[in-house]
Amino acid sequence: MAEDVPAETPAPLPPNADPTKLLLGDVGGLRSELVKSGIIPAVTDIEETLGNVSGGIRQGLIFEGLTDFSLAYDFRPRFHWRGNFFVRGFQIHGKGLTANNIDNLNTISGIEATATTRLFELWYEQHIGDWLRIRIGQQAAGTEFLITTGAKPFVNSAFGWPTLPAEDLPSGGPAYPLATPALRFRIDASDEWTFLAGVFNGSPAGPGPGNPQQRDASGTNFRLDDGILALYQARYNPDNSPKNGTYRLGVWYNSELFADQAVDTLGVSLASPLSNGMPRQHRGNASIYGVVDQPLFGGGPDGFAGFARAMGAPGDRNLVAAYLDGGITYKSPSKNLFDQTGDTTGVAVAYARIGAAARALAAETAAFTGQPYPLRSSETVVELTYQIQLRPGWLVQPDLQYVINPGGGIPNPLMPPSRIKNALIGGVRTIINF
Repeated sequence: MAEDVPAETPAPLPPNADPTKLLLGDVGGLRSELVKSGIIPAVTDIEETLGNVSGGIRQGLIFEGLTDFSLAYDFRPRFHWRGNFFVRGFQIHGKGLTANNIDNLNTISGIEATATTRLFELWYEQHIGDWLRIRIGQQAAGTEFLITTGAKPFVNSAFGWPTLPAEDLPSGGPAYPLATPALRFRIDASDEWTFLAGVFNGSPAGPGPGNPQQRDASGTNFRLDDGILALYQARYNPDNSPKNGTYRLGVWYNSELFADQAVDTLGVSLASPLSNGMPRQHRGNASIYGVVDQPLFGGGPDGFAGFARAMGAPGDRNLVAAYLDGGITYKSPSKNLFDQTGDTTGVAVAYARIGAAARALAAETAAFTGQPYPLRSSETVVELTYQIQLRPGWLVQPDLQYVINPGGGIPNPLMPPSRIKNALIGGVRTIINF
């Protein structure tokens, strides 16, 4: 039976569907009429040119882009039913700088992915009262779990879905560009407290060799037999106010098998000539994380804000055992040269620590071979970015990044055994919300 909700109850309006923030505006009132019926279409196009002027495996320039299209339907206005349907897809084009030039862990761009047209999310969400929302269907954990809202302006992918789960989880976990079938619960316990719990298929693309994005190039595998990835997250915002900080604490657990980073099934080092070459398998993997988003100096939607995240995972079965990031942004309330407000400047740092087992394997490789081999430690990226608001819905973003110890200290395949050198990256991104 449908809940007794007035037909005029408005559909929730995401930021990328607000006519005042879109390049095409209200399209002669069409968008507003669609929203009144519960229909919310959204199209965002991101194009960027990035190049490393020094360091990496090789120097060069790349062009890549993403067209992000979605359709949301709210059943309330027409059917008095508190449910939402959502579908989202991507058209990904070009090639990425990390894959082609640098081979680092903290992927240079958050839109870098294998070129294809794919389905991303496809789900239904049911509201039960004012406190519970149940969502079922193909979902991405990276849209709700482990995120920091303060890091959204940055280009490097580490400031979206963090490097630790991206490197340690099967297929990189359920985050851009891969989603997977899942069941998610959201409990709004009060204005200040929100709890999230989700059970996802354990590997979005499933097992197999090569690039997992190519194993599910269309996003329509809908796999259900790869164990589970369970996530839990608590969110606290004092007084439910944007002028106060938002704090998140969470854990994830994956039930799949994970290969040891240093020893084989006989307990022999994988670097030893006596090794059978088959890594020891560990059942399960887990991580705990914390996130802080904090307005600074009394700021709110505009002004200074800071963010920080920290997380860890077992060092025997994970390449990345610890991850930290943090940064400061300033959103200007003043008008720029284009008579627009909302320019954003930011600086951020991300640090990924290689696990003890992977570090030990690098040292043992040098010992067993008697040849120089770089020891592994960590990778750090520093980013400076500036988003310029040309007009509502249109941003241009110059960006500068510096990667220290790419790959955590792996050999350059073109000049072994020398490490891949630190890389300086510059470029520009344009974002258009239609």
